[in-house]
Amino acid sequence: MNTTISRGLAAASIALVAALGMTACSPSDAKDPAPTASSTAKAAQTTYNECIDGAVQLWDDNADSKKTITTDDCAAANLISSDRTYELGTIGTITVEASNATISVASTKKVFFSGSNNTITYTGEAPKVDDQGKKNTIKAAD
Repeated sequence: MNTTISRGLAAASIALVAALGMTACSPSDAKDPAPTASSTAKAAQTTYNECIDGAVQLWDDNADSKKTITTDDCAAANLISSDRTYELGTIGTITVEASNATISVASTKKVFFSGSNNTITYTGEAPKVDDQGKKNTIKAAD
């Protein structure tokens, strides 16, 4: 009977040592590493005036600028800068957050207005329009 107890204690001791050895190799309070400043900056950075993955944010941060903002073909465009002229290629969906903008587009299927006093001139078929702003106009090019 003493051998059975001795063998049981020996097996339990070996299991305990093995378990302690495993926890000693890895810290018990291990956490995922915190993101570095460079990785969080890249994730938060927005690129303007360039079609990336089918979408473009059109914006000019110079308040005194009267330059024309242009873009080539893209699936979707979001026009942000007010009091600007935009010349767009073929854009599937245009969202106009700007106000007092003059916009010409080669062709588009949908236009959503949240800004006011904008004018869009398009070629091709008339797009579907959702006007949540005020005094926006859309017309075919001459």
